[in-house]
Amino acid sequence: MSDYFSAATAVNDSANPSCQDIEDGLAEVVANIGSYASQVDRCASILLQRFVYTDSDRCSPKATSLALGILKVLGRQMSDGGEIATQRAISGLLELANTSYVLPENASSMTYASDICCDALTCIANAMLLNPECRGYAAEHQCIDTIVIILDAIGNDSSLTFLCARCLFLLLNTMECAQYCVEQHRLQDVLGRIANTFLSRDAVSTSGKFTSQQVLTEILKAAMGLCTYTLKWIHEDKRLSDNLVLDDSFPPDKAVEFILLLKVALDTLDKAPLEDHHLASSTKQAVAIVMNFSTIEPQAIRDIWLPKDHMWKHVDTIFGLFKDIVYHVVDTFSDDNNLPSVIADSYQAELTPLMLVLVRLVSEHPDVREHLFFKVYSKDAIDFAVLPENRPGMAAKLVRLMRSPDSGPFPVSTITGDLLLALLGNDIRQFILTVGYGNAAGYMVTRQIEIPADIIEQVRESSSESDAVNPVTGRYWSQDDTNQELANMTDEEKEREAERLFVLFERLNKTGIIKTANPVRAAAESGRFEELDDCN
Repeated sequence: MSDYFSAATAVNDSANPSCQDIEDGLAEVVANIGSYASQVDRCASILLQRFVYTDSDRCSPKATSLALGILKVLGRQMSDGGEIATQRAISGLLELANTSYVLPENASSMTYASDICCDALTCIANAMLLNPECRGYAAEHQCIDTIVIILDAIGNDSSLTFLCARCLFLLLNTMECAQYCVEQHRLQDVLGRIANTFLSRDAVSTSGKFTSQQVLTEILKAAMGLCTYTLKWIHEDKRLSDNLVLDDSFPPDKAVEFILLLKVALDTLDKAPLEDHHLASSTKQAVAIVMNFSTIEPQAIRDIWLPKDHMWKHVDTIFGLFKDIVYHVVDTFSDDNNLPSVIADSYQAELTPLMLVLVRLVSEHPDVREHLFFKVYSKDAIDFAVLPENRPGMAAKLVRLMRSPDSGPFPVSTITGDLLLALLGNDIRQFILTVGYGNAAGYMVTRQIEIPADIIEQVRESSSESDAVNPVTGRYWSQDDTNQELANMTDEEKEREAERLFVLFERLNKTGIIKTANPVRAAAESGRFEELDDCN
């Protein structure tokens, strides 16, 4: 048999090709797979009919393995997954994967079992990617049951673990699916246990097509999806029954059920290094998981976040990752005036969740706030003789980051302000004095924070005192310095600065942040500003 598909089409019911003929015909197809590009639908249909829906040509594990390998290649060439994306095909492929690997007929079948199972799962994953509509019937309970059974049975096979996790990630896109996985399979424990196995391996070790790091990433992606939709399910039930607006974290009783996932996610953060100032793929998923947990209750969860034998282990790891990226981002994206320009979205997507976790830790634990305060505000970082953005260390980097323009879906500058304010005990007066109102103005407008009255009074009363802090700049008052700065500015620069201040005060007045006369308007109306001729 030189061509399997030609023979399969021509054969009549009375003809029974030998198993060797079937294997040879399929091997010929594999060798010339490119020549079937124009026949993918017909060829896929033949393979599904003879190897998936029925076992008419499933004469040996080798033949089945060859057929599934061909089907995998053909499926990638179909824009919408073709017949492979139908409910019948998905169910049949899952059953074939289950019976070939979990319930092999004999020991010799195991030679091809992994390949058959891998190719069947790959066909399913590709179909769900190419045709998202098929995820609905792929998420039926029987399909989920089969994938979890396979995942539980495969042991240390990295390829199969990766593919099972990929399928689960694609399936976990509804509250109902997440609820079923939690209530019927405790999938969070299954994923946590397997993730811990691959976390303990060398990052580049492999027993198949994928490294341990790639497998771990895929498991954590599935775990992240499970957490996301479980929270939606829990909060939806709570809102309906109690008419409550809830926090974005697991309630204490549910948090305990997911404690293994929290632990493995935090351990992943501890072990995965940065890659050229970027979070590793597994680390990104781990951060997304830990964001779903409170850090204070119940006690078991608190002890995971702040272990009694090494209280700062996870806190220092998260802060260390954050600090490295901040230093790199601020130095890389600063303009000629030493102020950050628009930050690349890839960095914003990594900084935002890290800061949200740190804000939660700082806000919920006074000890953590004190611990991180001294990491951010070292002795040199609170030198009021120097502008806050020009001081050495982390504090200045954060002030400069807070002044960067927000762009896209990640409000990095706003959340940076949240973190600085939390580190300062949510004391807005101290916040203004420490970072300078000029730096804080944009953040305060966004958060609709009013200027304390005593700050305005301080501006009026202490501007002549050299040892008082100017709340606008965040450093000591120095009239000589101010005069020197003005002396060094050209007329055009003075005009631009006046226009900037005018717009800022008008904006603050309109939003109700402050209610005071615009000093630029007052100066202009009193004749203290002269209009410059555009021709000069």
